[in-house]
Amino acid sequence: MSDNNNKKGTVDMSHTSKDYSEKRNFIRMQVTTASQVHFQGQSYTAKCLDLSSTGALIESQQGFELNSKIVLFIQSGGGETSTLQAQATILRICRLSKDLYQYGASIDQYL
Repeated sequence: MSDNNNKKGTVDMSHTSKDYSEKRNFIRMQVTTASQVHFQGQSYTAKCLDLSSTGALIESQQGFELNSKIVLFIQSGGGETSTLQAQATILRICRLSKDLYQYGASIDQYL
């Protein structure tokens, strides 16, 4: 493609990748995997949407309060990798619809 066809200008990817720095300390991995949230003796179905070594984005139909202490069980893709288990704290809540929420959770400790 010529520079004239690119309305936003040319981007030198080698230069961009060297200058780019992730704002977070740990890269997030995009995942969509079955999960469970354990809270106050109850287990709730959830879906993990992304994951880093210090946090996760979880989607659930169950409503939780900000700063709730939960235990996450995030399924692996199968094979010999075991389920990730971690104590976490809900730091952010986004209500997507009447009965669907997204939670930003900080992983406090791996179990």
